[in-house]
Amino acid sequence: MDHAIEYIENEEKTAEQVIDYVTNGYKTGDKRFVTCINCNMFDPQKSMIQTKKLFHDESQITAFHGYQSFKKGEVSAEKAHEIGVRLAQELYGDCFEIIVSTHLDRDHMHNHLFFNSTSFIDGKRFCNTKKDYRELKNKSDELCKEYGLSVIKNPKNRSQKVNYHRVKSYIKDIQHEIDVLVDYSATLRTLLDYMAIKGYRHERIDGEDYIYHPYYQEPIPVKSLGENYHFDHIRERLSDRYIMIQEVAHLSSYVKLKDYYKQYKSKKLTGIAGLYIAYFISEGVLPSPKQRLSKEAKQALHKLDLFTKEVDLLCHYQIENINQLDTFQQQMQEKLDELIKERQKCYKGRMKAKSTEDKDKWSLLAKQFTPDIKKYRELIKASERIRSRSFDPELEKQARKKIKSRDER
Repeated sequence: MDHAIEYIENEEKTAEQVIDYVTNGYKTGDKRFVTCINCNMFDPQKSMIQTKKLFHDESQITAFHGYQSFKKGEVSAEKAHEIGVRLAQELYGDCFEIIVSTHLDRDHMHNHLFFNSTSFIDGKRFCNTKKDYRELKNKSDELCKEYGLSVIKNPKNRSQKVNYHRVKSYIKDIQHEIDVLVDYSATLRTLLDYMAIKGYRHERIDGEDYIYHPYYQEPIPVKSLGENYHFDHIRERLSDRYIMIQEVAHLSSYVKLKDYYKQYKSKKLTGIAGLYIAYFISEGVLPSPKQRLSKEAKQALHKLDLFTKEVDLLCHYQIENINQLDTFQQQMQEKLDELIKERQKCYKGRMKAKSTEDKDKWSLLAKQFTPDIKKYRELIKASERIRSRSFDPELEKQARKKIKSRDER
C-alpha cells in the first residue's frame, strides 16, 4: 500500500469532494460496492459532522482516506469489497465512522477507506502515526493471505510503483470527465466550469495548462492526458459537435409530465410532487415547451426524464413528506440487500459447481434476481435525488412561490 492513510483538510480537497469521488456510481457499479460502517448509508457525511459537533471537534484535519489495491485479475469485485469491509471493521469499526468502496473502473481492483478523524465513542482523534500505517499494512497483508492473494514482498520499491498507477488512474478520471462534459459544453470555459463543480481545478503554470484532481494534490499536465485532450483539440471537438434538434412535445416523458401538470392546476397534486411540478413551471419546462432545444439539449432531456421518474415515484407510492420518503427508501434498501444476498448465494453455488450444466443452472438462477435488483436500485437513486432537491432552500422557495401564485388566482 502506498500512502495508505492520507488526511483531508484543505478547502480544495474537502471531505464532500472525496466522499463523492470514493462513492462515485460509475466507479462502484452504481454504488453496489459501497458499505457504510457506523454511519447513515444515505448521508454518511452528515453523520460524521454530527459526531464532530457532539464532541466540539473543530480541528482542521476532518477525515482520513486509506487505499488498498490488488494484483490485476487476482480477485473479484465481491471478494475485494468483502476484504475491504473486514479490514475497516477489524481496524476501525469499534470507534470510527467509515465508508468502504471498491472501484471497478480500472484494470486492477482497489478499495478506498474514508473515515472520520473523530471517534463517535469518546471524541478522541485518529493520530495517523507510523504505528497506524504498519497496523493497516499488516492487517491488509494478513487478510490477503487468508484469501489466498499475493502481497508485496519488497515494500522498499513499492511507493514509486503504486504512485505511478494511481496517477495513471487520476489521468483516466480526467479523460472520462472531459469525454462526458464535451456533450454538455458550448465552450472550453463552460467545460472547465463544469469540471470545477465536480471538484477538478484548472491552473496555468509557466505557460502550461494543468488539471488538479479532487483527490490528488499535485498538478497533472494537460499534455500528459494525450493529444485528444489538449485544449486546442478540445476546442475543435466542441466546434465540430452536432446536436440534433428534437421536438419536446413528442417525448413520452413530457406527455406524462403534462398529466401531472393538469392535476397540479386542479390542486389535486400535493406534497413533494406538487412542489416538483411548481419547480418545473418556474424553470419554464411547463406548461408549454420550446419546440427547439438549445445546445444543452441532451442534458435537458436527460433531466426531464429523471424528473418524470421522480414524480412517478412520489405519486405512485403516495409520498407526501421527507419522513415518508426516508421510510420508503429504507424499505427499498432492505429489499435490495436481500436480493443481492440471494444472488450472491447463486454466484457462490456457480463457483463451487463441478459440471457445466450445474454452473449454467446457477447462472440462470442468479439472472432471475437482476430485474428486481435493477428496479430497487433505480427507486433508491430516485429517492436520493428527491431528497437532495427537497433540501435545496432556493428550489423550495421558487416552488412555494409558484404554488402561492396559483392559489391566489
